[in-house]
Amino acid sequence: MEKIIRIKNIKINNIKNVCTGEFKTNTDFESMGVSDVIGFYGQNGSGKTAIVEVFSILQQLLQNSPLPSIEANLLTKGKEEIRLSFDFLIVNKYGEFSVNYDIILKEGENRLYVFSEELTYREIIPYKKPKNIINKKGEDILIKLTKLKDLPEEDRINSIVINKTSKKENTSFIFNKDMLHLYSKYLNDTEMELINNLSKDFLGNFYIINDTQNGMVLANLLMPFSTSVENKRKIFNYNLESPTLLEEDCYFSMKKIIEQINIVLKNIIPNLQINVKSQENNKEIMVNGKSGIRFELLSEKNGVFLPLKCESAGILKLISILSSLIKVSNNSNACIVIDELDSGIFEYLLGDIIKAIDETGKGQFIFTSHNLRVLEVLNFKKIWVTTNNPDNRFIQLKGVRTLSNARDIYLRSLLLGGQKESLYDETDSYELQKSFIIAGKNND
Repeated sequence: MEKIIRIKNIKINNIKNVCTGEFKTNTDFESMGVSDVIGFYGQNGSGKTAIVEVFSILQQLLQNSPLPSIEANLLTKGKEEIRLSFDFLIVNKYGEFSVNYDIILKEGENRLYVFSEELTYREIIPYKKPKNIINKKGEDILIKLTKLKDLPEEDRINSIVINKTSKKENTSFIFNKDMLHLYSKYLNDTEMELINNLSKDFLGNFYIINDTQNGMVLANLLMPFSTSVENKRKIFNYNLESPTLLEEDCYFSMKKIIEQINIVLKNIIPNLQINVKSQENNKEIMVNGKSGIRFELLSEKNGVFLPLKCESAGILKLISILSSLIKVSNNSNACIVIDELDSGIFEYLLGDIIKAIDETGKGQFIFTSHNLRVLEVLNFKKIWVTTNNPDNRFIQLKGVRTLSNARDIYLRSLLLGGQKESLYDETDSYELQKSFIIAGKNND
C-alpha cells in the first residue's frame, strides 16, 4: 500500500495577531491521491503570514531544529503561551489513521521552547478509540500508558536527560532522534511507523517558501533550490551576483531540477530556458573537504544568453517556485506552502498555474495571496479569508454557490458585510488623501 501523509486540520492560538484561528483542508481518505489546494486571502496584517509561521514551526519541530528566536515576536502580546494542534490523515501498510500532534510553546531566555507535546492516533475502524503514543508536559512524560517514574532506571534517566537537552536546545522532545531507541522498546510496529511517517516521509516532502526567501529573489540576491541526494533533502541558495560553488552530488541533482523547470518554463514564458554554465572537469576542493563544482545560471531566449539576474523580478520569482510546483503536481505526499504567491506574477498566468495544479496535481498546495484572480478559478471550498476578529481569524465565505463568482462575493462582502465576521477594516479615502497632503507639508 502506498504511504500518503496529509494535513487535515490546524488550530492556532496566540501566534502574532491570531488569538484563535482554525482551518481545514479538503483532504479525506477517498481523495488522498489528488490535489488539495488551499488559498488564503485578506487585508494586510490580518493573519495570513501567521499561517506560514505556523507551518515553519511544524517543520522545525519535525526536523528537530531550534525554534524561532523570541525576537521574532511570534507570541501574541499579553499572552503566555502558543498553542498549536495539527491533525494528519495517514495511509500506510498497517491501515488508515488519524494522527493528532498538540504543542504548547513558551518563551525561554532567547527562543521559544516546547513546554508540552502530545502525539495520539486513532485507527479508522468503527469503535476504535484514540491511543496515546507519547505525552510530555513540563517534566512529566508518558510513553503510551507508562509514566516516567515507572520506567526502568536507565530509560527513566535517558528520558529526563533528553527532555532537559531538548529544552536547552529549543527543540522537540517527541521527535528528538535520541528517543528512537526508547520508542523501539515501548511502541508497537504501527506506532513506530506513524512516527516515521511524520518525521521522515512527510518532512521529506514538506517545502515552505516564505516572504524572506521571496524578498531575496525579488531583490536579485539569492535564489533558493531544494535538491535530493541519497533520499536526503539539501537546500542551498544560488548567488545571483556571482558563480556558486556546490558539492558535486548536489550540483548534478540541481541540474536535473533545472531540466524539469525548463520543461514547464517554456510553456509559461515562450522561448525562455535556463542554462547551466560550469566547468565540470575542473572540480574544486571545498572547505569541508568534498569535491565541488562552480557554476553560473544563464537565461537563454532566441539564442541570446544573459546572466539569470538580468531577468525581471517576476520571472525570477516564477523560476524560484517552479521546482516546488512540479513536486506538488506529481507527488501525492508533497506539501508545499508559499507566502505571497502572487508577488510579481501576472494575474492571468497566476490563475492558469493554480488551475493546472488544482485539476491535475497530486499533493497539497497551501498559499497566501492578494491577487483575486485565483478566486475565479478555484472552488469556494478551497478559499479561506481572514477576518478583523482576532478570536475567529479564519472563515470561509458563505452565500457562495457552485456556479457563483467567489471574487464578486468577496469584494461585495468587504464593502457591505454579510459574512459571519467583518473582513475589512475600511479605509476612509478622504482622511487618507488629507493625510498624504499633511505629511507632505511637514517635510517643507
